[in-house]
Amino acid sequence: MSIDRKQLKSTLAKLKAIRTSIPVGERVIQEHYADDYGALLAEVQAALGDEDLAFFTLPPSTPVRIEGLSPGGIWVEHFNSKLLQLIAHLEAALNDSSEVIKVGTLFNSIIDEKLRSRCSDLLSAEDNFDRAINQATQILEDRIREKSEADSKLSGITLVNTVVKVDPKNTLLLVSQDQGEQEGFSHIVRGMVGAFRNPTHHEISDRFTREDALKVCAFVDLLLQVIDDATVVSST
Repeated sequence: MSIDRKQLKSTLAKLKAIRTSIPVGERVIQEHYADDYGALLAEVQAALGDEDLAFFTLPPSTPVRIEGLSPGGIWVEHFNSKLLQLIAHLEAALNDSSEVIKVGTLFNSIIDEKLRSRCSDLLSAEDNFDRAINQATQILEDRIREKSEADSKLSGITLVNTVVKVDPKNTLLLVSQDQGEQEGFSHIVRGMVGAFRNPTHHEISDRFTREDALKVCAFVDLLLQVIDDATVVSST
């Protein structure tokens, strides 16, 4: 069965318009966004025929109670997840991009709640994805500082060199008693800060794509899990 490419392109444009209209920083979006999404999902279903699109269905609305909002709504990270997945699916169906990126899968792999809440709206934006990388690496830096109770004035490479040292016997944040594992993690974090935190912290960069930002966020999520499980060693 041939797909209705003209209809799909029109629907894809509408989905991207929804993505750009979501208020930045909102935790919950009103149900009319879900209604619009549902209508567009029905358009996709009509264009693709018998393909099962149940995976892209939004979760039920949540009975939220937030001042200034009427009861009912969708958590923005849940909405963005499905929205990005459907956009990626349509781009794949239309072959609009040279490389099909599993956007939704990458986003859904992120476990850390703070990372998801602070980066979801930035990842669903139209551009300027250095902002998501900036936030993700700041969260990494903050987690290292908070976990180790290090001096709040320490930042960047100085923070890593002070807290996550290569020697298990001479570190504040102990990931492993194994010399190789501790040294490896120390180098990874130092590299992450130098390669991604510093460039997005000191200047604006347009070189990062959404896929770049998602990959960085997913990797930072893994590093955050390791830090959460690490042991804080007394400096005394």
